Amino acid sequence: MKTTQTLWFLGLIAMAPLSVSANSLLDVYELALKNDAQLQADEAAYEAGLENRAIGRSSLLPEVDASAYYSEGEQENLNNLAENSDERIKETESEGSGWEISLSQPLFNMAAWYNYKRGATLSELAEVQFGAAQQDLIVRVAQAYFNVLRAIDNLETAMAEEEALAQQLEQTQQRYEVGLTAITEVLEARSVYDSAVANVLQAKGDLGIAYEDLEVMTGTPINALAPLPDDFEAVRPTPTDRHAWVEFALENNYQLKAAQLNTRASEQSAKVSKSQHLPTLGLSASYSDTASEGSQFLGGQVFNSDSESEGHSIRLSLNVPLYSGGGISAERRQAHAQYLQARAEFNRTQRSVIQSTRSLHLSVETGVSQVEARRQAIVSARSALEATQSGYEVGTRNLVEVLLAQQAVYQAERDYQDALYNYIINTFQLREAAGMLTPADVQRVDAALAQDEMLRRNDYDVY
Repeated sequence: MKTTQTLWFLGLIAMAPLSVSANSLLDVYELALKNDAQLQADEAAYEAGLENRAIGRSSLLPEVDASAYYSEGEQENLNNLAENSDERIKETESEGSGWEISLSQPLFNMAAWYNYKRGATLSELAEVQFGAAQQDLIVRVAQAYFNVLRAIDNLETAMAEEEALAQQLEQTQQRYEVGLTAITEVLEARSVYDSAVANVLQAKGDLGIAYEDLEVMTGTPINALAPLPDDFEAVRPTPTDRHAWVEFALENNYQLKAAQLNTRASEQSAKVSKSQHLPTLGLSASYSDTASEGSQFLGGQVFNSDSESEGHSIRLSLNVPLYSGGGISAERRQAHAQYLQARAEFNRTQRSVIQSTRSLHLSVETGVSQVEARRQAIVSARSALEATQSGYEVGTRNLVEVLLAQQAVYQAERDYQDALYNYIINTFQLREAAGMLTPADVQRVDAALAQDEMLRRNDYDVY
């Protein structure tokens, strides 16, 4: 499986023609690839997980050990029973050295074999989990990026509403001063205006928070972003058949693959525990070479002793486990229960993937219709406002109706912006659920952005 290598390769392809402004979606994604702490942690976990294969294989391969030693000693004994002084003192000196090399090789060990299979599965699991982490980064970058644009749009709408209500308050105040309206309308206009001022302050705070969320992933301040163009078109997912997307997800979804591999690893762990009841057969061989020299002084005479030895051995050993206090049986039952748990988790994940894929497909399809309906709702709300204002001027409508009509216009604009950004994020999430999300998707959306209309952070008094 070359999941992660494929994603990185596609990422390099996607960023190869990087000649746009330094704050496009593609640039933000590139910064996140380099600086996102979560992805760095996931990459370290991936590299650690790859070692499980080698760790498991090591129990099947030969083990070679070598040892060497050197010793030197001197000893003096005093015998009080001896009459001669020379015989009373006994001195011994010794010097020795040697080395040994040994080799052991398991010939039959089913537990070691299943442990190797488990390690290979865990390495494959690490690769799949890192692939899921890379897709998750794309979704997180898209969410953070478009949440900033959403916050900017909300702030611009709130500022426009504040300005319009300020004008309405001023006009109402003038009408009151010349006796054309009551003080209650002035108070109503001021109340709505004050609420709009508070909304602007809230929108500025939300924009600052959205920028901070983006900077957590990129590790650097972001001061300008490319927005969506006014003519951005929401298109239906291809293929349009929902069942086809479910089939894609069942085959390619990384979370489902991870659950499947985790189930397989748990099954192999159960086999490891079960195999502890089986006998093991091993072969060992060793070779050693030692030498020693010694001298002894006794009764005025010196006695020397030298020795050398060289030997080798080959041993075939059979180990049959008989009883271990019930521990092996308990571990076997425990591992089997954990396997059943992993299998149930896989079934739950599979159902969840099917449900989420269907829901996301429906959300994207509904989002296409919603975007168009919300765009039309803005037109209708503006027409209604014009009609209400005209009625107010001739006395057939009151100020409250005008204020409500104004609020309806700005609410329609907010609803349209939300529908548009939700559609884009849901599209990313749908492709993630189907296991189809790659950096090429980032490139496609980035190409649709208005690169020459950068929205700058300091233009909104947000620092």
